[in-house]
Formats: sequence, structure tokens, C-alpha cells
Amino acid sequence: MDHRTLIILLSLNLLTASVPVKRGAKATCNSCHATEDGKINIHLVPHSHDDVGWLKTVDQYYYGSGVANTQQDAGVQYIIASAVEALKSHPERRFIQVETAFFWKWWQNQNDRVKQDVVDLVNNGQLEIINGAWSMNDEAASHYHSTIDQYTWGFRILNETLGECARPKFGWQIDPFGHSREQASILAQLGFQGLVVGRIDYRDKEKRRENGNLDLLWHASANLENSEIFTTMFPDLYVSESGFCFDIICSDRSIIDDEESPEYNLKEKVEQFAQKMDTYVNYYSTSNLLIPMGGDFHYQAAEINFSNLDKLIKGFKNHKKYNVFYSTPSCYIEAVNKELIKNSKELIEKTDDFFPYASDNHSFWTGYFTSRPTSKRYERQANNVLQSAKQLAAFSKVNGQNFDQHLVALRAAVGVMQHHDAITGTEKQAVANDYARILTKALRELEAPVGIIIGNLLQKNSPVSLNLTTCLLANVSICQESQQDKFLVVVQNPLSRIVTHYVRLPVDGKSYKIIGPEGEETYDIFDTIHSFDYVEEDTKPSSNELVFAAKNLPPLGLKLYYVQKLNTTTTSYKPFKEVKSDDAYFGTETNGFTIDTETGKLVSITIRGNNLELTQNFFYYTGFKGSNGGSENRASGAYIFRPTQTEALPFTTQPITFKSARGSLVDQVIQIYNYELTQIIRVYKGAEDAYVEFDWLVGHLQNVEQKGKEVITRFTVDNFTNSGVFYTDSNGREQIKRELNTRNDYEYDFMEEPVASNYYPVTSKIVIKDENRSLEVAVLNDRAQGGSSLSDGSIELMVHRSCSRDDSFGVEEVLNERQYGLGIYVRGQHFLTFGTTEFDVENGTSTPAFERDLAQKKLLAPWILVADASDEKLDTLEKVQNLLHFQFEGLTRQLPNNVHILTFEPWRDDTYILRLEHFLEKDEDAKLSQAVTIDLEGLFASFNISDIVETTLGANQLLDDYNNEEKLIWNGIVRTPLAKLDPDNLLQIELGPMQIRTFIVKVAKK
Repeated sequence: MDHRTLIILLSLNLLTASVPVKRGAKATCNSCHATEDGKINIHLVPHSHDDVGWLKTVDQYYYGSGVANTQQDAGVQYIIASAVEALKSHPERRFIQVETAFFWKWWQNQNDRVKQDVVDLVNNGQLEIINGAWSMNDEAASHYHSTIDQYTWGFRILNETLGECARPKFGWQIDPFGHSREQASILAQLGFQGLVVGRIDYRDKEKRRENGNLDLLWHASANLENSEIFTTMFPDLYVSESGFCFDIICSDRSIIDDEESPEYNLKEKVEQFAQKMDTYVNYYSTSNLLIPMGGDFHYQAAEINFSNLDKLIKGFKNHKKYNVFYSTPSCYIEAVNKELIKNSKELIEKTDDFFPYASDNHSFWTGYFTSRPTSKRYERQANNVLQSAKQLAAFSKVNGQNFDQHLVALRAAVGVMQHHDAITGTEKQAVANDYARILTKALRELEAPVGIIIGNLLQKNSPVSLNLTTCLLANVSICQESQQDKFLVVVQNPLSRIVTHYVRLPVDGKSYKIIGPEGEETYDIFDTIHSFDYVEEDTKPSSNELVFAAKNLPPLGLKLYYVQKLNTTTTSYKPFKEVKSDDAYFGTETNGFTIDTETGKLVSITIRGNNLELTQNFFYYTGFKGSNGGSENRASGAYIFRPTQTEALPFTTQPITFKSARGSLVDQVIQIYNYELTQIIRVYKGAEDAYVEFDWLVGHLQNVEQKGKEVITRFTVDNFTNSGVFYTDSNGREQIKRELNTRNDYEYDFMEEPVASNYYPVTSKIVIKDENRSLEVAVLNDRAQGGSSLSDGSIELMVHRSCSRDDSFGVEEVLNERQYGLGIYVRGQHFLTFGTTEFDVENGTSTPAFERDLAQKKLLAPWILVADASDEKLDTLEKVQNLLHFQFEGLTRQLPNNVHILTFEPWRDDTYILRLEHFLEKDEDAKLSQAVTIDLEGLFASFNISDIVETTLGANQLLDDYNNEEKLIWNGIVRTPLAKLDPDNLLQIELGPMQIRTFIVKVAKK
């Protein structure tokens, strides 16, 4: 079979929708009303903004249940049904559908007649599918991996239900609180033609209005070609114009067009609307204006809205200045592009992002970068589990066992968590609890099938089902399975290279025997970070923690360990002991840290034999109390960070208690500040462990003078000059340069909020550089947080927030989480490393390349699963060895240190998604930042790739089809065809810096 036949067959398999409806005549997909030369063309975009949880839960919003009268009268099932009905007999009307999570919930309950109506409306361009992701994701706290996944899953549902015309081509990010460059880059890689953004700094917005620059061209990547994406925004927010909100939840006067009626007001309404347009006419680069007609949960009775808009449009018929009509974002972008080319005009260009967002001079939306830190961590864990589970399900499918359906709930749950009122922490507490319920349910439902999959992958002679579980409460020292006398540990490595991972599990004993694939393993047992005596669970927290190194985990592979508690007086337990004055250094000669034996505080760290004087401490800001009202009274709350002081306060002025414990694998020092704060500083003793770990537990925060408490950790390097410049990651991908008190696109008075205005989202890493010393220091985190460098040599990250007031942006609830009867405790880790900014010949890789590798290991950590081994079939080592292999290898060789398999998952029918990513930027390493070619031939241990086609990033369009599509040209930039497969070497994949390539493959078992 030649490659052309292969592509045709696979494209049919990939893109054919499986819905019980007829396609009918050839679809037009996009049907735009005509614009008029010489007039201002007003594009009315009917829409409903449907939050996937906020004041009510996902189900409450969908069904229209919950405390409607006091929160939101909203029922998404009625919105979709009502909009469809209102469109059917009025071909001139338009509507856009955004959130696939809600659409899929609705679609499953419709009969074939209604489904056919929807397909017809999509095919004729009346119902335009916009964005298409599972939810409208946040752009600060979301990681790019989860963002790509939730778009991919949304696209698959749309493809299988509605077909080709439902393939989204336009981004619709109208409500996230600031906008990231990486989000725009992802949309460009998805093949989107443009993007509508919503919230940008009010000063930025005003300047763009004045200069007519609400349309712009965004260069979304410093590394990738074809990263430009047309971007636009509304004159104001995404809601209908004041006086023109006709929804049942609005109070504006309806339009009466009967001239015989004493209520007649059409002429008045037309004049009123025209006056508003007179204000907006100079905001845009062309004679086209983008005007939203909708809002939060509008169109529950869609005919009311549409009927009034019909009359408004009728009233502008033959108007001298304005041509008013129903439109969609796709129609708007085509009109703008046509006019710009006709008039040889160019758009203003942008290369950075839209952070931080401020809605007024004291309202910087930088608090949500940290709000609800336990939710942010839980989402990150769930995503890591999802990647591992998808790999395992793929390997199982190769072996003839299909567990695809068991992935659906977790795919959807992680997709929901990306929503801009979910991972942001800006929802009500009851909704946050429901998000946790959704994630927990999905994770638990996955455990039984994963136990079967792993048992089969490790089986020797016959299938073995393992009762495996993920220890979701290990952070509070609870894991019922590892607290038994005998248990199994399975470690799955989701990365494409060999990894050594330190397994940490709660245990009740002090002496164990651990047997793995290479025989008996060395281990340590330490005191836990806290007694966790406040935790109310059926299983009590353990006082000890077992640590062992799962060494050389095979790429995309498994290792099995048998652990047995020993009844012996010999112990490997290392209790925390007093630190001796002459014994302040911990670690190895290569990597370690030193503490001050008087104070117990960090004074220096050593990485790769180089010493750096550096301190770390905790501080806090008190949040402004404020009150309901204008910006001067704005309180610090779920969205807003507004400290009452410019200098953070020491967390405690009292001496801290500190002790140390030294083990075979790790050294650590525990610092107990008070009942609110405890931290362990540790260093692992492996040669590759060139970092120091900070394991902190912060909670039960006490308000200070009823002002709230917002806790930060701060690292300060002596004699370090970064001149107000620091770098933060964009959703875990490219680094963006930040400059203290500076904006690239507008001026602002930083003295109004000197701290909050300099906070940026840190999804995976923050870096400072001293160019004179050729030195950079990086702190990596385990969840999204707000961070900054407010003075030379300093890095601070906010770890926890407890507020005393609501910030009056809609939640109407104080951010003050509680759990087990106390203010919620948050546990997390930071990872600090440093090195030269120059290429390090001796160590082979640059400091940034090491940071990238470390970020991958921490953000996609191996999945630890545990099973009680007291069952008769598994209660001895010999029985386990007779039943199971102790290792499974997914790949025959590891990939280079700059590339990994971003996604490997079962897809439709007998296909799989395979994504490869080059995760270094152009200038990060002299060698590893170069293009690399990956040979897929023989890469996988259990199968060969028999067929392969390349798609766009979302796996919903063949790359050849995308390359052959006519592209809109902006500012004279002609898009070059994206790299595609070499027909003579289909399995030779070349990747440049930051490039992601997506493939649909078929496989043949070896």
C-alpha cells in the first residue's frame, strides 16, 4: 500500500462522524451576510457565556437547579434547545456554541430529529461552533498539556456528532482574566484563523481604543513559524449593550415596531444604538465592528432575544451610516481581512502577553494565580495520572483489550478543571467541593481497569488482576495499602527517557524489605512532616514515611516492588534530631545545602560542586479589607491581590524549631515555625539530583487585624543583580521576560499597587539572571502560583491565601477555605537549582536544559500505585515472582533529552494519537536546542507502527488538508506549509525547538 492510499483510508477513519443523522447536500459551513462598502458594518454576535461551574456546580448550571433565586437563574439545557428552535425557521439568524462539555451533555439526550436539525444548522452556517474545547479554559494557571488535551477531547466529540462543519476555526476566550501567549500559540497550532479575547488591562484597552487597535496581529511564539494569529476584542465586555439586553433575565425595554402602537419605540432604539456605535466606530482598524449580543446564561428563551434583534436589524435597513446584521467571529474576520488587503493596511503587532490584568487602578487580578492551591495541585496530579493511564490503555489495546471507555470520565473531569472559574480558584466553596468530587470519582473509577491492565502487562503465564490504588491522601500521610504489613508498589514512568524517582509512602513500621527487578532496594524511613492529628478519615495518618529510589524506570514502562514489614529490632528509621553546631551541611559534596545552626534557616546551597549564598524564608501580606464600592475600597479576594503593605512581613518573629535527619538516599532538615507553618528542606543524593527540594505545609492561617493573610516563600541571593528583570513560563512552555514596573504596550502608575501589579502567573518555573556573574537561579513549582522578583536577587512565590472580605467581583463569598474543622492546610514543593547562563561543556547540558528536564520529571512524575499484598495469591515474594514480571518496557530505547512523547493514547476504532514534542527553546542549549530527528521504526517494544498520518495539534484535521486550505494573509505574512511526513521515510520525524507534531497511527503487534 503506498502512502497516498494510506492517507485516504486513515482520513476516512479519522474524520467520518458516527452520528445517526444524514449529511444531506454539500454543506456550506460558513454563510456570511454581505457587508456594504461605504458603511460601518455592525457584526452582531448572539451568544451565551455558559460557565462550566462558578456560583453553581456544573450539573446545577446545566439542569437549571440549585439556589437559582440567590445565585444565577441558569439552565444550559434550555439555552441550547431554545437557540436551535429559534434558528430553524429563520435562516438569517446566527448563534455560536462554545463549551463542548455542556453541548455533549445535551446532545446525548436528543432524538434523531433534533440532532438532524443541529447538523443542518451547523452545515448551513447558522450555528457556528466556536473554540470547541471542553471548557473555556483559564490562561494563567492552566498547563499546556491539559489545555491541548481538553481541546482535543472537545474536537473529537464535535467531529463524531456534527461532522466537518463543526470543526472550530476561531478562538473565543472572552472571560479569562488576562491572556497568555502560549494559549494563542496553541490556537494557532490547532489551525485556528483568529481569536477573540476579553479581559485586558483597562489602560491597555483604553489606549487601543484611542488608537483604533482593538484588532491586532499576535506573534504567539518566539520559536515557531506560522505562530501569528489575528486577535480582536469587543469595545467593552462580552455582554449586550446597555439598553439592548433583551433576555428574560434582563430588564431593558423590548423593541416595539408597530407604528400604530402607543408603545412604539423602534426609531428611538435605532437612534440609541447608533449613538453607541458612534462611540465605537474609531476603535477598530476597518469599517467592521464586533458587537456581542448576549451574556452569562442568556438565551434560555432564545426567541425573545432573536425577535428583538430581528426588529433592531430591520430598523437599520437603508440606514445611511450603519449596516447591522447577524454575524459570527468567522464572518467578522473575513470582512476585516478583505478590507485590510483592499486598503493595503496592516494591523498593530504584539509579541508578549496580556498579564497581569487590572480592571481598575486597585484591582489587579493576580490573586487567582494562587487561590485554592489544593485544587490547583489536585488538577495537576489528575492530569499526570491521565497521561499515564492513556499510555497504559494504549498498550493494553495493542494486546487486544479495549479500555478506552474507562478514560472518558477522567478526560472530561480534567477538561472541566481547566475552566476559568475552576483551576483559578474563583468559584464558590460548594462548587470547588464538587470539582474535587468529580476528579476523585473519575480517578477512583480508573483504578480497577488499570489494575487489570498492569496485571496483564506484567503477567507471566496467565492474567492477574491487581487491586491497585492511587494514594490520594499520601500528602497527609494516609495510604491504607502501604500501611499494611505487605504491599505491592507499581511505578509507571510516563516520560520517554529513563528516570529515577523517589517513592515516598506513609508506613507504620520502622524496618522493611523491598524487592524490585534488580533485587533488594536501599531505603530510608523518616518522621512525617506533621502528625496530621486534625485529619478525620477512616484510616489514621502514619507517623513515618518510607522512601526508596525506583531506579532507572524504563521509558513509558513499569516497575514492580514487593514491600514487607520486618519484625526486627534492626531499624532503618531516622528520626529528626537536634542539629549540631559543627554539622550544618547536608547532602553530598556535589549537591547540598547549609543551614545556620543558630536560626535553622538556609544560608547557602551547593549544586554540581558550586556554592551559592542564598536564604529562604516565609513572609506574608495582609489583604486590604475594603468594602463594597469603587476601586478605592477594593478588597483582596479570590480574584484580587491587594496587600496593605509594600514590604511583606516576616511570618514569625519567634525562633523556629529545627531538626535534621540523614539517610542513605536523602538528607533533610525540618523547620517548625508555628502551628501554621512547617517546612522540610531536603536534598537527594543521586548524582543527577542537582536541586534542593522545599516541602512546605501551610495552613490554619489566622487573620491579622481582620485583614486576611497571604503567605509567600522568598528566596534571596546575595550580591545578585538582575536589574528588575525576571522570567516566567507561559503555561509551562516558553519563557517570557518580565521587567519590574514596566509594560510594553502602555504606561501605568506602579505606585498605586507596587506589589500586585508586578505579580505574574508561574505555572512551572520562575528565573532570575545576573548577566555579570553569568549566573541564573530558578525555582520550579508543583502547581500554578503567583510570583515575582520585587528586588534584586529575590524570587517570591505565593503559596496560600486566606482573605477576610469578598472582592466584589461576583463570588459573594470570602476566600477562606476550611477542612477538618480548621483553616485548610496546603502542602507543596518547590525545587531550586542554579547554574551558569553559558553553555556548560563539562556537564554536557546548559542550566536551562537541566531546568526543562527537571520540570518534566516533576510535572509528569511517575504514577505510584499501591496494592495490599495480604491476599493469599500475593502474600509471599515467591508467589508474586511466580505470577508477575517485575518490569515492563514500553520503548526499546529512550528518546533524546530534548524530546518526549507528549501524548500516546487510544483513539477512534483501531487508531492511536501519538504526539512528539521538542521541549527546548532556540537559545536554551548549544546542542539540545537544535532540530532533532526521531526514528519511530522499532521504537515501541510490543508493536510496530504500520500506518501513520499527520494532523494539526488537535488531531481533528489532516495536516495535508490544513496545508492546502487557503489562508488569510495578515501584514503581508504568507504562512508557509507546516512540516509534514516524508513519503519516503514516514517514520523519520524531525522536530525543531518547541515544535509539537501530532499523528494518528495504526499499529501491528510484534
